[in-house]
Amino acid sequence: MKRVLACALVVAGFGSVGLAQTGAVPVEAPPPYVPPKTWADNLKFKGDLRYRYEQINDDSKVDSGGDTLRRERERIRARLSASGKVNDNAKVGLELSTGQSDPVSGNQSLGDGFSKDEFRLNLAYIDYNFTGLSENELHGIGGKMKNPFITMPDDLVWDGDATPEGLALKGKTAVGNATFLGNAGYMWVQERSTDDDTKLYAGQGAVKLDLSETMNVMVGVSYYSYDNIQGFDVIDWENKNNAYGNSTINGSVSGSTTNKAWKTEFTPVVYFAQFEVWVAGRPLDFYVQELSNIDADSYDQGHMYGVTYGKLNAVKTFEVGYSYAEVEKDATLGMFTDSDRWGGGTDGKGHKVFAKYQIMKKLQGGITYFFNDERKISDSAKSTDYDRLQIDLVASF
Repeated sequence: MKRVLACALVVAGFGSVGLAQTGAVPVEAPPPYVPPKTWADNLKFKGDLRYRYEQINDDSKVDSGGDTLRRERERIRARLSASGKVNDNAKVGLELSTGQSDPVSGNQSLGDGFSKDEFRLNLAYIDYNFTGLSENELHGIGGKMKNPFITMPDDLVWDGDATPEGLALKGKTAVGNATFLGNAGYMWVQERSTDDDTKLYAGQGAVKLDLSETMNVMVGVSYYSYDNIQGFDVIDWENKNNAYGNSTINGSVSGSTTNKAWKTEFTPVVYFAQFEVWVAGRPLDFYVQELSNIDADSYDQGHMYGVTYGKLNAVKTFEVGYSYAEVEKDATLGMFTDSDRWGGGTDGKGHKVFAKYQIMKKLQGGITYFFNDERKISDSAKSTDYDRLQIDLVASF
């Protein structure tokens, strides 16, 4: 046995010497197998669900006892979206949402005899980045898209759920500590088979200056020109003849059955500014908007100012804010404005406070209160109070 072991050691020794003398290299293990990419690798899915308790006190309505109506309801908003990379420059996006065909809300109220709720197409667009860069971008977007225009944390012209339809250009370029932003839109508002179509032509420009690592300011202007509004029947997704606060005249354009048509054209111009400074490790933002419809003779102004502090970006982070808004009757097209302030539309003013908290990863809670709101401010004899409380729980994936 000892002789066998000795022979084995001698053979091993001669083998190692032979490798050293010949310069042979031991064979390395092959790299791990990486499967080829498929079409599925270019797809991304995401979604969210918001559960909301809402309480509304509306002085313009009374209950069966003759008291101010106090409405309580619970609502959900569910969205499911997918985006796919077409090539290095282009992607396609699709999204389904609850909310029926309401252009400015995805909410679905609970309590309709357990009936099935609907999903509708909320987004369907192609986005092409002409430069292929992130610091100097020029995007061409076509279809039903996310709002391509710069908006404030609270906005005079747009509801946060609005998804315009048509064509848009979005561009930005950085020069030193300045970033220049420009957006343009050619949007279809109402296609008519026997009359002129209503369209939106829009342009927007802004500059953002980084004053320091913790301070920046942005100023800009937006120009929205609606074509074929005056004298045309109001557009109401519920077919209830609602002008959403705008002035009207007798309708029945093109043989429709409505008795309301817009009294004026709408070319709202918005000047906006936002200043951000970091305080105690969190962003503090001040913002303001001034709105004027240059095609209206009266009731053509809008004003907003607000402040927010904090940002939801990790567990146990928070965000709080306040804003005041006033939108006169014909300052802008009422059908696209915030659907929550004083019940939506124009011809109102009031205050908003909110707070949000990141409870855990991808789960947040929030509370919003609209108070001292007034509706129909164009006629003091008809003006009424409107308050609204919303408590939200939002989960995303």
